[in-house]
Formats: sequence, C-alpha cells, structure tokens
Amino acid sequence: MNKSIVKKSSNKERKSGKKSFCFALMIFLVMSAVHSPAVLSQVNNSNSVEDAQEKTTAVAADKTEKKKRVYRAQTMRQRMFEKLDKVRELTDAKEYSAAASNLESIGKIRRNSYETAMTWNMHAYMHFNQENYSAAAEAYEKIIVGKRIPESLLQTTLYSLAKLYLIQQDYKSALVNLNKWFDVVEKPGAQAYVLRAQVYYQLEQFKKALPDVKQAISMTLQQGKKPRENWLLIERAVYYQNKDYVSMERCLKDLIAFYPKSASASQYWIQLSAIYNELNQPDAELATLEAAYDQGLLLKEAQQVSLARAMLGNDIPYKSAQILLQGMKDKSIDENAKNLSLLGDALMLAKEYGQAIVVMAKAAKLSDSAKDYYKLAQIHTERQEWSQALSNINNVIEKNIPDSKTAVIEHEARILKGLILFNMKDLLLAKSEFEIASQFPEAQEMAKQWLQYIAGEQRRIAFFANAE
Repeated sequence: MNKSIVKKSSNKERKSGKKSFCFALMIFLVMSAVHSPAVLSQVNNSNSVEDAQEKTTAVAADKTEKKKRVYRAQTMRQRMFEKLDKVRELTDAKEYSAAASNLESIGKIRRNSYETAMTWNMHAYMHFNQENYSAAAEAYEKIIVGKRIPESLLQTTLYSLAKLYLIQQDYKSALVNLNKWFDVVEKPGAQAYVLRAQVYYQLEQFKKALPDVKQAISMTLQQGKKPRENWLLIERAVYYQNKDYVSMERCLKDLIAFYPKSASASQYWIQLSAIYNELNQPDAELATLEAAYDQGLLLKEAQQVSLARAMLGNDIPYKSAQILLQGMKDKSIDENAKNLSLLGDALMLAKEYGQAIVVMAKAAKLSDSAKDYYKLAQIHTERQEWSQALSNINNVIEKNIPDSKTAVIEHEARILKGLILFNMKDLLLAKSEFEIASQFPEAQEMAKQWLQYIAGEQRRIAFFANAE
C-alpha cells in the first residue's frame, strides 16, 4: 500500500494547510466578526435601563473566578447615537468617503469615554467593510486602551481584534488578544476554543492546540449535537502533526460517522486505510478501502487502482481484476499500458488466461516494453502455446533495456526461452540459451540442472536412434 496518503508532513503541506485555515477564517470573519449595529443596540438598552446601570459591580465567587472591573457606567447621548447610526447607514451603503467625513466631524465633539469607544468601534466597522483590516485593528486597539468601557464591549472588541489579526496571519497578536478575551469571559463558547486551537496550530504549537479543540468537541457532544466537520478536521490535523495515529484513527471514524455524505467522505475512508497501514493492520486497511469502494466513494482512478493493487498484494487477484475491468468499462480508469499491465497480472494470477492474453497483448502493443512481452510469454507458456511464447520471448530479448523501469532480468528471460525451446524439441537451441544463462551467478544452479537434463535427453534420443 502506498504510504504517500499519510506521509506528507513536509513544510509545503504545512503551508498549504495554513492557507486553507486562513480561508475558512476569512469566511467566518466576514459572517460574524464586526457588527457595529449590534453594539449600537447595546446603547438603546443602556439608555432604557440608565438608572439601573448607575453602578456596576462584580463579585468573585471564589479565587479562581475571573475578576471583573468595578466602575460607574457611562451612557451615550441620543444625539451621539444618531450621528454614529448615520455613519453605519453610509458604511452599509458603501459611501465610505461620506462615512469617514462624518466620523471626522464626530471626533471634534466633546465625548465621554463610552462615546469615544463607540466612535472607534464605528471606525473599525467602516474599515472592516472596506477590507482594510490593519486599520480596523488599529481602531479596536484604541477602544482597549480607553477607560471605563463596558465589559461587554471589551469582550466583543478583544474577540474581533483576535480574528482580525488572525486573518492578517499575525498569529502571535491574535493569540495575545484571544487569551485576554478568555480572561474576561466566564463561559467561553465552543467556537472560541476552536479559534484559539487554530491560532496555536498556525504557530505550530500542536500540543497546545489539542486541548482547546477537544474541549469544543466535548462541549458540543454534551449538548447532544454533533461537532462541526471543520472542528474534527482541525483535531485530525493536530493528531497528524503529533504523529498520534491511534487517536487519528478514532477522529477519522468520527468524521465518517457524523458526515457520511460529505464531499470529502472518500478522503476520510482513504486516510483511515492509510492509518491502518501505518499501524500495521493490513486486514483493516484493505477492508476499509473495500468498504469505501462498495459504497461508490472511490471515484478517482488513483483510488481504484490503489485498491486493485492492494487486492493483488493480498492474494485476491480475481476481485482486483474485476475492479480494474469495471473501472475501464465506466471510463473511470484509463486503458493505458500501465493499467492494462496491472490488469493482465491480476487475470493471470486468477488463472483467467484467455482474458489475460487479450489484455497483455494490448498492454505490450501500447508500451512496446520487454516487461509486458515477458508477461505475455509467461501466459502462453502456461497455456503451452509454444510458438506464441517463443515469439514474445524473442521480443523480450530484443527490446530489453538493462536498468530501465521496464527491464527484464536477462538470465530469467534466457531460462524461459530455453524452457520454451526444450518443449518445442529444439534441444540444441535450448542448450545454447541455458549455457548463456549459466554465465549469471544467480542462474548457474538452475541452468546446470537443465543442461544435465538436456544432455541426458540427447543420449536417450541417440540410443533409440542407434537401436533402430
């Protein structure tokens, strides 16, 4: 079984993996990162319960509970709310110049700390919508360094800031802000743990990434829900980087169980078979590939050919041949010389000699290689079709190119030709072939036995000739 399915832990793979994570995060960020309207809605709530917010305090339940700041809450004036809401409307309409101009005007107005923070929040919203992520991050930093901002705004800002740095591939800054967010939130959600796991992964801190992604999955399962597919993919990637193939087997089984209809389902089955190869479980490896094939999940030529090779390697030549034949029939496997040669091997080992001859003749014609002619000569020899066998073994000797991929070991070709000639009763030529073969150390013993046998046969023939 080719292990290349699993063993690609090169820097190139790691970089491509990082790009895919960033792309996923880009989508997530666009959907949920910066929501100024949501923050503005907090203002309405603030105004409606202004009296109740005069004093905001937090009491720690014990020494381990996160500390909250105590301060007198400030509110936003209606006039300021309307100005910022106007900026939001202009931003949503993509009238960025007008939005920026309005923000500049607001900056000249005397504001309390909360109004200042909300102004910077709107700066971030506008820059984000223009995909100017560095400017958006700078605006968020202004909020954090401000004084007396509500806890909820601080939390939202830190989380959005972490994602902005992540999308800019500034993973260290993303981690700093995400850890600050964890410090001020009592009950982080599963998505937050996954986000931090992604950051750790990008920083190649794979052992730190694992607890977070496992926590997210565990939280989801406890709620009676299935974890998201991309969360399991992160877990799988971490196990792979940690070379924890036992855990990776379990993770791939989860992916298959939770997402059997996924577009990547075939890859999960193939990777699981590769894991069994790594764990030296050949029976499980083959059974996994076969199960995927029976479900119609192995659609690519390479996947089907890989299964056929595995079947052949495990002495199941007939099914190997059927997989190749079906693939060639439905055009998922190309009828090229290489695939036809493999099919010929399977048919020959399955003792389907009639089909094997037809297939190997096509393969030899396409490749014109000594290796394929040799296989054809073997099949004809098995069927005792000596003339056809001789014709093909002569092609082998004529076309053989030593040290090439299609080369045939010369002494084996000479031994086979000697055998064919002997059965054609041409003892002199057979003797000549065995004498050539005897010059190779690997074939000396066998060639010597044949030469002795031919000598005895010649004496027997001479005796009967003289007796007549």
